[in-house]
Amino acid sequence: MDRKKRRSALIICAVMAAVSALLLLLPDRFLTQYSLIPREQVRIDTVDNTALYPVGIVYTGAQTCRVTVLTGTYAGESAEAGNYLNSALDKDKLFTAGDVAYAMVQRSEGALRITLIDHYRAGTELWILGALALGLIGFGGVVGSGALVSLAASAVIIWKLLIPLLLDGVNPVLASLVTVLALTAIIDVLVAGFTRRCAVALLGSLAGTATTFLLAVLLTGVLRLDGGDIPYVVPLLAQSSMTVDTRGLFVGMMFIANSGALMDLSMDISVACEEIHRHCPTLAPRELLKSGLTVGRGVLGTMATTLMLAYSGNYLSMLMYFAGQGTPIGDIVNLKYVASQLLNTLVGSFGLVATAPLSALIAAAVYPRGAGRRANVPQRRGVRRLAAPPPAPAEAGAAVP
Repeated sequence: MDRKKRRSALIICAVMAAVSALLLLLPDRFLTQYSLIPREQVRIDTVDNTALYPVGIVYTGAQTCRVTVLTGTYAGESAEAGNYLNSALDKDKLFTAGDVAYAMVQRSEGALRITLIDHYRAGTELWILGALALGLIGFGGVVGSGALVSLAASAVIIWKLLIPLLLDGVNPVLASLVTVLALTAIIDVLVAGFTRRCAVALLGSLAGTATTFLLAVLLTGVLRLDGGDIPYVVPLLAQSSMTVDTRGLFVGMMFIANSGALMDLSMDISVACEEIHRHCPTLAPRELLKSGLTVGRGVLGTMATTLMLAYSGNYLSMLMYFAGQGTPIGDIVNLKYVASQLLNTLVGSFGLVATAPLSALIAAAVYPRGAGRRANVPQRRGVRRLAAPPPAPAEAGAAVP
């Protein structure tokens, strides 16, 4: 990447990082009194498990812990804290002496009251995120920086814009579609800048997104899926007084989940076609299209499998349960939550099938194809371009014009 393009890419990254930081300043409109209680880190000093009762592989009852506050206004003070268990393996936690927990800490009626939330994991998560950032920047340079900013911007946009809109009752299908379109444009610009590479990748991925959008809306109705199997949908409905459109939310989640794979495929084809044209600028549009289709076929073969493995990996325990129960395959594929994940995978695969040829077609139309143009390959200083070799001498007896 030359100096001008590098400077332009860094400016784009800085602007998007600033916009993301400003979005973080937007107030959270759904805070409650519970949300405003200070959270701090506490160390578990002693644990009393006498009030815990085993129920199979889980526990019910309460742990009584003696803890010391490590951060905040009350750092250094000690108090008792309760950890209440409800026989829910996915939510319950058990503490041992020496653990660091995340807790609500407040003073009420002169006494320090501490409620344990869970083990403190944010510090380790930040270290992992920092290692990822170093890897992206170290290997990708400016492009890696753009990828890192796009990752942060995506999280901020979803948390600060999309989720509040959904909680306000905005149509989840339209809100999710607009979010995907905006994120696709932002991510492609951050990774490729304002270039033909970005334009090809953007148009190709948007074509695939349109395909997944139409199929998700159509096939959800055909398969009679209502979104009732979405995680946390029951407490969400109770919280929103039954105003959330679960079917629309399921459709929106479907093409949000698949948009990343579509961006990946379209960018792969765009970069490959750009490199082919750069090294062979006289290549005819039809040949460039063939090359793009070849790249698309190769990537498509693995990307479709990637989607299947991603979803089956998330639901591996469910498949183990069905297999252990001897559930017939016919029963499994007709269950609502299995059909939902199967549809998610198939819709994403259809989007990939549409993205690959359309991206190749757009690349063949966008990249310059002037005959006789020199390839945009920088020539090393001090090295002269070799002249074309002289024509071979005519063979003996050949006619001389």
